[in-house]
Amino acid sequence: MFEFPLWLQDYQIDDEIFGEAYEATLPPQRAWLKKTIAQVYGINSPEAPSKTWNVNTWRGGFETEVSTAPLAWTVLLLDEKSVSPVRILAALVPALAAGVKNILAIYSGEGDISQSVLAGFELAGQEDVVHLPQNKVKELLDHLMRSGVDGAILDLRVSHVLLPCGPCVRYWRAPEISSISICKEEDSPDMDVLSFVHPDVEFVEVDEDSLEDAQSDAAVVPAEIVGDALMNYNIVLAHGQEGCWLWNGFNSSFFKRESVALAVAE
Repeated sequence: MFEFPLWLQDYQIDDEIFGEAYEATLPPQRAWLKKTIAQVYGINSPEAPSKTWNVNTWRGGFETEVSTAPLAWTVLLLDEKSVSPVRILAALVPALAAGVKNILAIYSGEGDISQSVLAGFELAGQEDVVHLPQNKVKELLDHLMRSGVDGAILDLRVSHVLLPCGPCVRYWRAPEISSISICKEEDSPDMDVLSFVHPDVEFVEVDEDSLEDAQSDAAVVPAEIVGDALMNYNIVLAHGQEGCWLWNGFNSSFFKRESVALAVAE
């Protein structure tokens, strides 16, 4: 059974700090975090079995047997500029849905971790969150590389820091989101909500005609023009979903180890 090193307990963020962060996040804000957790979890099919074994018989008298199982561990790397709770949750929740048992969030930035991010972890049930100096981050990652146990690193830091690599480790770096196009109608979308979930992003106001000319990383649009927006953006949120997030092309399959066997058909 894989376990993270015991010395990490010395760097665990106290329950009191989690509690303060939760109380500092207003109920309507927490509701958006809960909605993101529920939707991303639902998309990643949590009802599916954590382990599978499929046998296929092919023409020519042979079989392939494929088994899948969750990776043993996942770490999320955060720094002081990792401040969007929904973008972090959209990376964390697929690992939870995949059934990864050992998940650790590592904050290695200056100052304290964002209270909204901590509130999101609290709502997702992610209790293992540590604040590590850079030398301890390297020590931990070196240990994980040497362990030979399959795992994943989710890099949500803004700063680019070289990481050790190993044959059993998968690496995903969150795409940069620095601007979001906003197409408004009446009182939608809620800009206060957008500012809460993306405090690090520039919002660019556009209309339906100028939407395709904006050079933003995502778009928030009325539901009736979602199809048009998808022609120009990889991530589109309809009005009513502005406080949520979903990473395009990233899901629970990233956290599954697959083994394949070639056999003679019986």
